[in-house]
Amino acid sequence: MNLLKYFFLILIVASCKPLQNTNSVVEFEKFNSKQLVRKVTRAKSKFKTYQAKVKLRLNNNGKNKSYGLNVRIQKNEAIWLSSTAGIVRALLTKDSIYYYNKLEKNYLVSDYKNIENIIGLSLTYNMLQNLLLSEPITDIKNSLFNNEMSEQNLSYIFNWSLTNEEYKKLNFENFEGIYKVNANNFKLDLCSFKVSEIDNSFSLYEIRYSDFIKLKNQNFTSKIRIDINEINQINIDLKSINLNKKFKLPFRVPKNYKKILIDAK
Repeated sequence: MNLLKYFFLILIVASCKPLQNTNSVVEFEKFNSKQLVRKVTRAKSKFKTYQAKVKLRLNNNGKNKSYGLNVRIQKNEAIWLSSTAGIVRALLTKDSIYYYNKLEKNYLVSDYKNIENIIGLSLTYNMLQNLLLSEPITDIKNSLFNNEMSEQNLSYIFNWSLTNEEYKKLNFENFEGIYKVNANNFKLDLCSFKVSEIDNSFSLYEIRYSDFIKLKNQNFTSKIRIDINEINQINIDLKSINLNKKFKLPFRVPKNYKKILIDAK
C-alpha cells in the first residue's frame, strides 16, 4: 500500500528539438494582475501527446528508495505510468484510476473520490496533469495576485484557496495556498499549500519546479520536488521528453490478481 500511496502522490505531475535550459536570470518586470493572468494562461502547455523517462527518488523519514518510470500523457484524456519492466503500472483517465502491481499480485479500480482515503487530499485528473506540467491546479484570478509579496520576493505571487464545491466537502478548518510564478517563462516555480484541521494540526505541502527546458517553443520542467511536512520528500527527474509522438497506453490486469478495496467512508 505504501508504494501505491507514493504512486498517486507524484501525480499530486513529432520529434523534439534539442533540449535547451531556460533558467536564465531575467530582470523582474512589473505587471498588473490582468497582464499576469494573461501571460500565465498563454504559457500553458499545448501538445497532443507527451512522454518522458522518470527517475523517482523517495525519502520517507530518512529512508531512501528510488524507482525508474515511464510517463505518457494524452492531453486532457489520460496519464499512463509504468515502472521498469512494467512491474507496477497505472492509468489515469478523466474519471477513473487503474493500477496493478505484479509483485504483490493486486490491482485497483477506483474513482478519484476514493483516493482521498489513501493520501488525505481530494484530486481530479486535471489537477494531476497540471502538477506534472508545472501549471496551476486552480484557476488564477486577478483578485488573487499578491502585489506586495511579489515585489518583496522579485517573483509573481498568487494566493489561492479551495473554492470548488468538491473541495468544500473536506473537513478543513483553514487552507492557505501560494503560487510562485517564474518571471522568465510564467510557469510555476512553486505550488505551496498549508491545510489546518480542526484539532489545530496542519499539513504543509510544497511542490517546487526547476531546470526548465524548451521544446517546440514551450517550457517544461525537468525537475520536481515535493516536500510533505518537511519530513517526506519526493524528487522527480524528467528526461528524454518528447512531444506529439504516437504511442499506446497498454494496460491489462493479469488474471487471478486480488482487488484492492478502499473504504470510501
